[in-house]
This record gives sequence, structure tokens and C-alpha cells, in this order.
Amino acid sequence: MNLRFGSKLFGRYIWAVSVKKKSGPGPGPDPSDVKYLPDYVQVIFYNKDGTKTAIFSRDTENNPFNKIEFENIKTGCGSATLNFKQFPSFAEISYGQRIDIYLFADKRPWYSGHVLTRPDSGGTGTDYKITCYGYFDKLEKVLIFGTYENQEIADIVRNICRQVEAKTGIVYNDNKIYDVGYDIKKIVFDGVSAKEALEQLSEFATDFVYGVDEYREFFFKPRVDEINEEARFWVGPHIDGFEPTQSIDKIVNYARIKGAAIDGDGESWLVTVEDKESQDLYGVSEEVWTLPTAYTADDAERWGQSELAKYKNPVLSAKATGVKLNYPKPDGVFWVRRLSTDGQALITDKEGKGRKYPITKLKYTVSGEKGIDFSMELGEPPYPPTAKYLLDIERNARNNELLQQAANTQLVK
Repeated sequence: MNLRFGSKLFGRYIWAVSVKKKSGPGPGPDPSDVKYLPDYVQVIFYNKDGTKTAIFSRDTENNPFNKIEFENIKTGCGSATLNFKQFPSFAEISYGQRIDIYLFADKRPWYSGHVLTRPDSGGTGTDYKITCYGYFDKLEKVLIFGTYENQEIADIVRNICRQVEAKTGIVYNDNKIYDVGYDIKKIVFDGVSAKEALEQLSEFATDFVYGVDEYREFFFKPRVDEINEEARFWVGPHIDGFEPTQSIDKIVNYARIKGAAIDGDGESWLVTVEDKESQDLYGVSEEVWTLPTAYTADDAERWGQSELAKYKNPVLSAKATGVKLNYPKPDGVFWVRRLSTDGQALITDKEGKGRKYPITKLKYTVSGEKGIDFSMELGEPPYPPTAKYLLDIERNARNNELLQQAANTQLVK
């Protein structure tokens, strides 16, 4: 059955429409073939077998949505919320269901995730909200067990990704996993999540990023430091609001690293790393870092230097709101910037000064009144003190648990 409703922002509901499978690095046309349309939005829900259960596009007479929000972050697709004026009981929207969001009539998805929560029937509420998260979230639910010795980091990543692919809807694509050029001496994953394992491997790799993109495919690739050509903006012509900040509360320039290996004295210190230049500029700021999967000083040293590079200088961050994505091409054709978190943004401020920031978060808000609104978070926003405190407690507890497991294993042997 194909049910069509009206002619406004969102649109059509289709039951059990088959989806053709695509192969290669990712679905979608060549970007040169894309034709964009202003404020066009489409949301599609899928069953596990790939059939579509519901399609919302801009031609709905009784527009069911108040607002749609979604974000793309360093690790791929992040959170998304869909607020309904009335919940469409005629559409199959169930827990865990895949959702794709398309903007500006692009045939390539701008977001892909799965449904985490949805309203239940029988209540008196008037705000019907579906919350979703990208497939990166599924890495938290897969446990990794294994010992890897003298292996290229990317080969370990490939092994983990194949394990995850067998248990989730995430797709393994070897074209998106890049070799590092470093063999880890020894690393043990004893019941850590795939997310934790990949996080540590990205840190060992030094300046690598990982995640799951809008095609639901793994990526593990070098961090890009060059300017993203789609992310050159001027405050005023391209950006309505710009708020830069600078913080020194995260500076660390001397760290002792505690690993899994224990010596004859029962100690687990592997190595010390420091940065003298940062110490001269900002004073000595010390920290104990824990790496419960490391067994050799060489591996701990590489990881420690990678971490030190992140924390030895002040953190620069900024928020950009009211960012204009659309612009006319020379021939008058409507065009948009399709941004990613690759590379750095170059923002020219009100004083004409160019500021470079890593692109941290891209946030899209869609509503019937304003159409598609876009904002960016740049650099690394400082945590509120309470949030950082709670995060550190959780991280330290988990690290101590893993260190104890490793120590117990060595003592038994």
C-alpha cells in the first residue's frame, strides 16, 4: 500500500518497499551528479531486512513533525531526535529500527542511526519524541577478548571490525581502514567493549580517528589537519553567531603511565612522558594516566606521547550558529556545502583575523517555520566541572577493574 499525504515539508508513507543493496565504498551517486533543492528533507525508516516501513518527505499536508535534530561528530553519526505533533500510529516505527535522514534532496544520506526510544500508546502526553543514535553506539555492546602481539595496528582493527560486523548492522569496508605503519608489541583486550578497544588503538596509531559513518560503515583513518575547503567561513556573510573560547584547565605536560604488566616489586609503572616547552610556558601540570591493555614500555611511550600532544597546550574552542550552507554556483544553480568533521574550519572573525579549529560537531535542526538550520562546534569544548568529575570517576573505576584483572592473571601464572 502506498499512502500519500499532501504537499508540505515532509511526506510519504510506504509499507514494505524493497531496498536494492549496493556494493563498494558506500551507497549514493557521484557528488557531481547531485542536484540540491532548498529545505527539502526526507526521513526513511527501515526493517532489518532492508524494507522501508515509513517515508516522510516535504509533501505532507498535515506535517507530523514539530522538529528534527541530528548531529554528526568525530566518530560519525551521533544523536538524533524527532518530535511529533501527533504520533503516526499508521507507520511502523519500532525499537532498534534503522533511520536515514536526507537533506536538500541529496540521494546520499546525511545521517543514519537506530531508534533507541519511542512513545508508547495509552498515555496523555502531547509531546511525542523518538530518540536515535548512530551505529557507533553499537560498539559499546560488543565485548572483545583477545591477545595481539607484534601486529600492525590496522590488522587488529580489521579483526575487531569483523567481530562487530557479525553481531550488528555495521558494515566492514576494508577501503575505509588505513594502515598505520606501527606494530604493537603486545596488547590484551580482556572483555573490553569494541568502542574502548578501537579508542585505544586510535591513540596508539597517533592522530587517527575511528567511527561509523552515515553509510553505517567502519572507518579508521589518519586525522586530517589541513583546511576543509567546505569549511571556510566569514562571520557576517556566512555565520550569524561566533563565540570563541580558550581554556587551560585540561593542560597536562608531565604524566606517569600505569600499565597492565607488573614487575617483581608489584609495581605497574611503565614509562614517564613530559613536554618541557609546555612546562616552561604554563608551569608543570602532572597527571597519572592508566593504560590497562599495555604490557611494554614502548607501547606505553607511543600512547603517552599521543595523549601528551592533545593536552600540552590550551584548548581552543568555538561555537558557530546560523551557519549558511547554501550558495549559488556561477551558473545560478542552487548548491550547498556538505560538511564533514574531516580537517579544520577556517573562520574569519569580525576583526578580519583567521582562526583555525578542528571540526568537532555538526548540528542540523529542521522545522516547518525555519527550514534547515545549521550550527557547528569547533575545537574541544571544556567539560563543566561536575561532568568532568563524574566522567573521571567512571573512567578510573573501569581502568582499575581492568588493571586488577590483568594483575590477577599474571599472579596465577
